[in-house]
Amino acid sequence: MEVKKISSTILKVPISHPYELPLTIFDRFAANIHIPVLYVFTPTTSSNVDIISALSKTLVHFPTLTANLSTNSHGRPCLIVGDPQGGALLVEATVSSKLEDHLPLTPSPDFRLLHPEDKNAKHSLQVQLNRFQCGGLVIGVTNHHRVADGKSMGSFFVTWGKMVRGIHNDPLPAVYDQSWLKPRHPPLVQFDHWGTDFIPLSSQPKECCLFNPIVVDPSEITNMLLHFSPEFIMKLKAQTGKLTTEKHTTFETLLGYLWRKVTIARQLDDKECTMLRIAVNGRSRLRPPVPLEFFGNLVLNAYPKANSKELIEGGVATAAEIIRKGLRFIGEDYFRSFIDLGDDRLKHPGDEKSGSV
Repeated sequence: MEVKKISSTILKVPISHPYELPLTIFDRFAANIHIPVLYVFTPTTSSNVDIISALSKTLVHFPTLTANLSTNSHGRPCLIVGDPQGGALLVEATVSSKLEDHLPLTPSPDFRLLHPEDKNAKHSLQVQLNRFQCGGLVIGVTNHHRVADGKSMGSFFVTWGKMVRGIHNDPLPAVYDQSWLKPRHPPLVQFDHWGTDFIPLSSQPKECCLFNPIVVDPSEITNMLLHFSPEFIMKLKAQTGKLTTEKHTTFETLLGYLWRKVTIARQLDDKECTMLRIAVNGRSRLRPPVPLEFFGNLVLNAYPKANSKELIEGGVATAAEIIRKGLRFIGEDYFRSFIDLGDDRLKHPGDEKSGSV
């Protein structure tokens, strides 16, 4: 794939007085990395001019995506919104081949050419418009995870798309009020968040961690697209109802089914532990609920686990129930405890989240 970059510019938001926005404990929980993603559009698509114009208008409502990650006078991490050195990076590029020559998309190192370099990136948001010979378009985006979680970025992309199509978006999509995330007085840390949610940067015994990162060669990873019919899902849910009168969700049911099948394929010893990591959105967990439009990070992880024998012999009903209990454990009390931890321990810059993808 031959990609030629033809222009580069910085998109800024008109802010007369720059201001600091502290990173919340949830922002600091997020991995300290850029998240790359590609969006593919076959011909015909909107022109680059229209897409860039819509992006500029959208960023006005999502100003933190143009902010700089920095520290305040107390050494606490923050976003500087309206920083003269800030802005979103916008790159235009052309690709000498036709988009259809690369479909269906198969993971390849060439994908790195379709978005700006994400290592040591200077901008919180980077966008590259790759126009193919046929008129097709691949939009490569990287965004810093400590600025926004997946829910927030989803809202941003939807708003950008509506702007391109000229669809009015009301009310304004982003909410930055952090008052929902204030600690209790006095703080009450009810759960052990060390080794699961946070790992101190100072050397600690490996036993303190719930898991250790595993490095896997990308060539050993296979992307699969599975289709489950409504009839198949209904049959699975009928099986999960054997252990409880409360219906399991489609997510719990399908994930339990896949977890069990993967465990069988791995041929683990009976007593070997297998675990899932599931992102839990705190917006609906907290009371009163945080608006879904809250922009930033508000996610923690659930870690359902079981030994291999229990999972295989218990069937999909057992797997779905273990997942349900794991998800419900990360409820309002857990989120509030995590917020209170931030008021206590994260006053010290040495405590951070060890991030990986």
